[in-house]
Amino acid sequence: MMEFFAERFEPGAVFAAMCVVFVLTIPIVWLRHRGLRGRATVRFSTVEGFLARSVGTNWAMRTRWVIPLLRSLAIVTLVFALARPQLEGETADSREGIAIGMVLDISGSMREQDFVIDGRRARRIDAVKRVFKDFVLGSGSLAGRSNDLIGMTTFAMYADTRCPLTLDHANLANLLDATDIPGWVDGVQRYEHPEANNTSLGDAIVVASDELRRAGEQAQAGVVGAEAAKSRVMILLTDGANNPPAEARGSAPDPVEAARLAAKLGIKAYTIGAVGSARGGRRSFFGPRVAEVDEPTLKQIAAVTGGKYFRATDTDSLVTIYDEIDKLERRETGERTYRDNTRGSHLAMLVGLGLLMMELFLTNTRYRRIP
Repeated sequence: MMEFFAERFEPGAVFAAMCVVFVLTIPIVWLRHRGLRGRATVRFSTVEGFLARSVGTNWAMRTRWVIPLLRSLAIVTLVFALARPQLEGETADSREGIAIGMVLDISGSMREQDFVIDGRRARRIDAVKRVFKDFVLGSGSLAGRSNDLIGMTTFAMYADTRCPLTLDHANLANLLDATDIPGWVDGVQRYEHPEANNTSLGDAIVVASDELRRAGEQAQAGVVGAEAAKSRVMILLTDGANNPPAEARGSAPDPVEAARLAAKLGIKAYTIGAVGSARGGRRSFFGPRVAEVDEPTLKQIAAVTGGKYFRATDTDSLVTIYDEIDKLERRETGERTYRDNTRGSHLAMLVGLGLLMMELFLTNTRYRRIP
């Protein structure tokens, strides 16, 4: 029985409230009708002139119950309309969505203030966080990724899943705001943290790939909410080169080999080398600033996974890069079917209106009371 109604109705929150109104209103309508039956409306000194007419035997008085019946039926049809009866077939639409793993370098070199935000010099990490947040939520030229599963992996000495793949982008944004270089709190360095002195690039690729792999397996298994993970992308941003801690250098995964493994899992990697032009970086004695980014490795990581390498030298170029990735990575998650048409509700409301109009007409004509 419940399945029968579930297939044919899509009640909303208002429906429950109107059911209460229905329960309370119907008895009031009938109690009021019964009270009117025993109430004199016109008083006469004698009724002798009416006796010949057999008062109380005409059909109008015998069928006065029609008035409360019409009002009760009108209330019933209103509640029926609020239950959103589905008289037509299913409606289908499609959504675009993929799984995106953001891999963010939070090593000590990301403190360099060689980017500009709102006319002021800013740390590399702050510029990256600003643009990544706009990429997720949407701002300016970036449309946002509301249908994507997005997670975040950070790395310095060690790689860590800061936020698993999720559609809760507001929570992701909060975690992103709270992310900083080890030893830094709210953009201020509190102490020298040893974990900020390394950049475990290969380890970060492995951790992010494993997160995307598990999401992909859920998508293939048909887990609800994981459909987007059928297409998986990694966006890796760093300002340096692979530099694992000394005790792990013999066993730390090689970034390119880790990328090859990601490619076998169907993961595409976009790599970004972020060293701003405002200030910072190593400088040769007579020449311009020399980039610290290991561009050959980042290019190779992107190449083996079918992705692309980008170089970001300022905030505007970061926005342009994320905008290009945004346009490149759009995939339909498939058709979504639902039943949410309003034709049945409209018909029910018209019937209810007709019943109310009929009640109003009869109350003021054949069933009119004086006074």
